[in-house]
Amino acid sequence: MTYREKIQEMIKKINSIYDDAEGLRDYATPDEKGYWNKLRGTFYDADQPLRQLDNSLSNGRATMEID
Repeated sequence: MTYREKIQEMIKKINSIYDDAEGLRDYATPDEKGYWNKLRGTFYDADQPLRQLDNSLSNGRATMEID
């Protein structure tokens, strides 16, 4: 696996949690919706540093094989 592939895998995991929270928010009571929105906001923000890192990688760093 490359460094970029691992970063992108992490981004996908974060986005999966974000998407799951959206679906559950749809079932939430009005009192619960705020919690789901807060969680979604946290995960929306969480992938931004990884996306920025991914976009900044040189080809050599991106294709570096990792364990």
